[in-house]
Order: sequence, then structure tokens, then C-alpha cells
Amino acid sequence: MNKIKLKDYKFLIIILIISLIIRIKSLLTPHDLWWDSSVYIEMGKYLWSLGQVGIWEPNRPLIWSLLLGFFWKIKLDPILFGRIMVLFFSIGIIYLTYFISLKIFNKQTAIISSLLLSLFPTFIRFSNILFSEIPSTFFLILGIYYFFNKKYPLSGLILGIAFMTRFFQIFVIIPLLLVFFYYLIKKKVNIKQSIYFYCLFGLPTLIFLIINTILYKNPFEPIFIQAYMTRNTGWIFHQPITFYFYNLFKQNILVLFGIVGIIPLILKKNLNKIIILVLFLFPFILYVLERHKEMRLLINLLPFMFMLVALGINEFSNLFKKTKYLVLFLLIATWIATATPLIMFDGYNDGLDPFYNHIKNTKISEGIWISNPSLIVYTDKKADELIYYPLYYSKKAKDLQSKVDKAKLVMFNTCDIIPCPDSDTTCPVETAKLLNMLNATMENILYQETGSCKYYIFESQDI
Repeated sequence: MNKIKLKDYKFLIIILIISLIIRIKSLLTPHDLWWDSSVYIEMGKYLWSLGQVGIWEPNRPLIWSLLLGFFWKIKLDPILFGRIMVLFFSIGIIYLTYFISLKIFNKQTAIISSLLLSLFPTFIRFSNILFSEIPSTFFLILGIYYFFNKKYPLSGLILGIAFMTRFFQIFVIIPLLLVFFYYLIKKKVNIKQSIYFYCLFGLPTLIFLIINTILYKNPFEPIFIQAYMTRNTGWIFHQPITFYFYNLFKQNILVLFGIVGIIPLILKKNLNKIIILVLFLFPFILYVLERHKEMRLLINLLPFMFMLVALGINEFSNLFKKTKYLVLFLLIATWIATATPLIMFDGYNDGLDPFYNHIKNTKISEGIWISNPSLIVYTDKKADELIYYPLYYSKKAKDLQSKVDKAKLVMFNTCDIIPCPDSDTTCPVETAKLLNMLNATMENILYQETGSCKYYIFESQDI
């Protein structure tokens, strides 16, 4: 990157300092790990221990787990240092959003877009949660930064890393791959540059496919598993087509200016500016049409969306000429007044302390079954059976019944697996059979009702 003169970027520095302070506050707010956070940590342990510790879910990309597992490998707390790393990734996204906006648009758009992004409630909340959205978005934005600066080999490699950190990044990457092909046709890049770009983009994926072939005899097995899980899980996240429109407006009333920003892009027909528009619109349309909707899924689109919003705000304020900066000030002040109360720090409490207390004290280290990946995350134990994976339904319950004699420790939270799929009417019956078999063959160490959840801990009587 070009050498930065601090006095030329005082607004960016102020934005980054404010963002850092807010995120440090978030870091210091106590909260338990979310489900996927535990999966990534435990997969990291599994990878770095060569399968001796942790859990394994084949459908996950590997890079985020490798990064978290590395902290564990060098005897550092992967939870604390993972959260610190996510914090700096989020700051990096704001930083890169500024410089991409500066290159493609202008300084005013860069300031506004990075400011709006930095204080967006969903973005702040997930700046301290160990999901893959923010790490993969950092790699995505970094790759795009290098793309616009014509460092195509490095761009291709980093975009490949982004894809291997979170598969859904491919929906943003596809337009860039097509744009590069357009560059080749128009002779804006040569064959050598194209080979480097596409090959380096594909390198992380190739390594992933080779690993899959070795492990599963099928390079696409994780993709098939993910497709299966997508079809059969997540119905609790099904939302109407208006979900994203409503929640984007609710979290930032200025998003409507994105429509104003789109108009000049189309009229002026500047290729780089059109690319920014497509990087937002193409995946956004796909996300809107998909039934499974969560605000965190939009994190990778927020930098591009706020570039459009900032451009629209600029276009609108330019209409007022002499009072332009007063209008800008009033718009930003109004937004800050409405957005500040919406800022949320994650305070999630999973209520699983009875399980954590038991797993820390038990001497059992094999034959461990869990219904939730978090149940062993504070230990260096390995789970031999994931009750929930890849999907809990009657067939899974029957499979577990056939292997009850292999279990030494079973930690079972009914809220992890219930309700069963609506179409699977025999699932509750098979679940009851499974619990009866565990009661008959193992010692019931714990039974506790917490709200609508029932906690069970069974241990083998042979221990």
C-alpha cells in the first residue's frame, strides 16, 4: 500500500480510533461462545492435533479453523486471541473500505462510507464473535483492494483464501472473475497475468480438494454435505423477502440514499464504479431470494453497500450548494442519534454451566458423545460422536441406538436437537427410545430442566 501521511487522513484516523474503542468495549463484555464459534475452535484443535483433540465437521472450510487452532497449538487461549484477531480484522475492513472508496470515488465518499460501516450495529456485534464472516470479509476486501490496484496475482491468491475461509464469498468473487475475463478479451491484461490470477485464486481450493480426496475419496464431499444440510436444516431462519430491506433500514435510516447513489453510477458508465455496484447487487439479490436469512450474512456486502450510500449522500448534499456541508452534518448527526441506541454488544449466555463443570472434572477421555460443540470447547478432549451432525432426525437417532454400547460419556441437551423436522413424525419416538437405552445402560449423572430444555449427562457404569 502507498505510504500514508497522517495529516492527510485525519478523518480516517478518528474513525479507526472510535471504532477501536467501541470494539475494545465489546471485547470486555462477558459472553459465551456461539455454536459455530465452538465448531471452528474445536476443528482447529483437531487439525493441529492430527485428530487427537476436538471435533470434525467435513462441510466447513478450513482456514478460519487453522488460524484459531494455531493459537491453541502455541499454548495461547484461542478464544481470547481469536476475539482480538476478529477485532483487528474488522478494523482492517473499515481501513480498506476507505481506500477502495478513495480510489474509485473520492475522499468524501471514503470518509462517509467507512464511518457508516464502522458503526453499523450488526458489524459491531460480530466484531467480537468467532464466526467466519469478518475474517473472510477482510480477505475478500483485501483481495479487491489489490484487484483495483492491478496487483492481480496477489489479488487472486487472497480472494482464494477468502473463499476457503467462507464458501459464500464466491458470490462476490464471481463478478470479479468475470470482470478479469473481460479485461483479457479487451487486452487490458495479458495471458501471463491471467494465468497467475486464476491459478493463484484456485490454489487454496485445489489444496482443499486434494485433502477431501484423501479423506473421503471424493473431492466434493464437503460441498455435498453442506448442500444436504442447507436443504434440511435452518428452517427457524426462514424469513420473508422483505427481511433484509426492513432490517437494513432499521439499523441505518440512511441506507435509502443507496438508491440515489446507484443512479449516477449507471448514467456515468465508469467501469470501476459499475463493478462496485455489481459486487453488492449480484449477491444481495441471491440473498434476498434465499429463504434462510440472517443479518450476519450481509457482512461481506456492507462495504460496497455503504460506498453506494455515501455516494448517494454526496449527490444529495450537492443539490444544496452553499449549504452542502450543513446538510451533510445534519444527515450524519441524525443517523448517529438513531444508530447509537441500536449498538449491541454480545452478551450471550448459553446456560450450559452444568455441562462445563462436569466435563472439566471427569477423567473420561474417550467415547464422548455431545449434542453441542460448545460442551467440550473449554477442554482438550475429543468428541467421538456428534449427536447433532450432520442432521438430527429419526435415522440419526436409530444410528445412535445401535452404538450405545460404545458410549462412555453422553452429554445431551434436548434443545440442541428438538424440534425435529416437521416431516419426520417418528423422530420424537426414536429420541425417547434413545434416551431410554442410555438410561438402561449408563448411569444418569445429571437430569436438569432449564426452561424448555432438558439436560442429561450419562456415564458408563464400567468406568
